[in-house]
Amino acid sequence: MSLTLDFQDNVAVLTHDDGKRNAFSPDAIRDFNSALDEVEAKKAALTWVGREGCFSAGFDLKVIASGDAEAAAAMVRAGGELALRIFTFPHPVVCAVTGHCLALGSVMLVCADKRIGIEGDYKYGLNETAIDMDLPAFGYEPAVYRLAEAHRFESIVAAQIHSPESAMEAGFLDEVVAQDTWLTHFTYQT
Repeated sequence: MSLTLDFQDNVAVLTHDDGKRNAFSPDAIRDFNSALDEVEAKKAALTWVGREGCFSAGFDLKVIASGDAEAAAAMVRAGGELALRIFTFPHPVVCAVTGHCLALGSVMLVCADKRIGIEGDYKYGLNETAIDMDLPAFGYEPAVYRLAEAHRFESIVAAQIHSPESAMEAGFLDEVVAQDTWLTHFTYQT
């Protein structure tokens, strides 16, 4: 399992680390939903942490490239349902963005309540159109809701890739903190 869930008082800390790109595979999506069931049952706030260097690079592209259209469609549908669940979660969802955050990773980011990124040479963005894919409605609507109006076209349609600082300006992040102090800062914020 690429997820670990720990409870610290009334805060659930969900860490996603598949050792690679933190892809949302069908198994990862199922595991996320199971973790969210537990968090919701305990009425806890959720802090979601990626692995060092990568919050998430989006869907598991191996499933999409497999040629099994039914499996790919099912994964995308499940990913959309998970994004909606994050967007409407009944308790606060805070993301500690520990590195790159692209495609579905950025969709999940705009669905969260609070987003804290770290300084560094990291990329953020909804890059679907740049790789000849469509941004599904489950990503488009939260992006329109969350992103600053001046940055919507470039971020959603033109697939602009952002640094942490420009991601904050665009609305993907609420704050950018120093890498060596992010954990202290993040703990304080929750």
